Amino acid sequence: MDINRQSLDALFKGFNLQFQSGLDAAPATWNKFCGVAPSSTSTAVYPFLEQFGGMREWIGDRQIKNIASQKIEVVNRDFEDTVSIRRNDIEDDQYGLYGTMIAQMGQNAAMLWQELAVESILSNPVWVDGKTFFASDRAYGENSISNTTASALSAESYAAARKAMMEYKGHSNKMLAVVPNLMIVGPKNEATAFSILKDRSIVAGATDKAAATDNPWMGSAEYIVMPELSGDYDDLWFLCSTVGVLKPMMVQQRQTPRLVRLDRETDENVFLRKEYIYGADARGAAFLAFPHLIYKGGTGA
Repeated sequence: MDINRQSLDALFKGFNLQFQSGLDAAPATWNKFCGVAPSSTSTAVYPFLEQFGGMREWIGDRQIKNIASQKIEVVNRDFEDTVSIRRNDIEDDQYGLYGTMIAQMGQNAAMLWQELAVESILSNPVWVDGKTFFASDRAYGENSISNTTASALSAESYAAARKAMMEYKGHSNKMLAVVPNLMIVGPKNEATAFSILKDRSIVAGATDKAAATDNPWMGSAEYIVMPELSGDYDDLWFLCSTVGVLKPMMVQQRQTPRLVRLDRETDENVFLRKEYIYGADARGAAFLAFPHLIYKGGTGA
């Protein structure tokens, strides 16, 4: 290839198409349980309503729900992925493999949001009330909210978690109307999740098929398998309610992944090392938002 501005622009256009194809090819598991919060500054602050609940009969003056003095402050983080291509490879038309690498870069960039979501869900940070997000003694007004158990995943622990979530009451003492609809598991718990949510019958004992009964939990929720819940985290499982406007977690996006380049003759990398540099960058973060919308089970690091 003759190295000139026109040929390099055409090369970058091709790389950008491959980058976009990689973005499109990545599975978007995270958006099944995360909402998206666009961001326009380096840090975003989220005030939370002190009261969760619905409408009330209007008798007398309005009862105004206050914005909580506690707030979640989320700082956007910077991410990058960079590759260099030797000028000789371009001159000798030996850059075909780099297109595959750029496509993989796009797929990796698209997975950033899931990586941030998993990082957040495993961290169990302190929430706005000073308690860890997954806690057994959180107060919503006069009501107690427990969204964690050490029990391993089973039909019994699933039933207990589901019941607890559906019985949550908010600050106004009204039912929060939480309906769990999504279970998150790792590879270790995949078979158990399938038997709880997909099998038509439950067998009493390992082999006593004659004692099988109808499975009351079949179809009560969907499940997704996240490979990240492996190793020290393989016992963990999560039950979420994602059917409403609010989501259990939020992904804050300041800048979605884009492909950029350093390929001008005056760029230092080209002038000194005969290298053309292409990179992806993005900015964002993820955070746990509403404790009553996600329940954590099992033990892990």
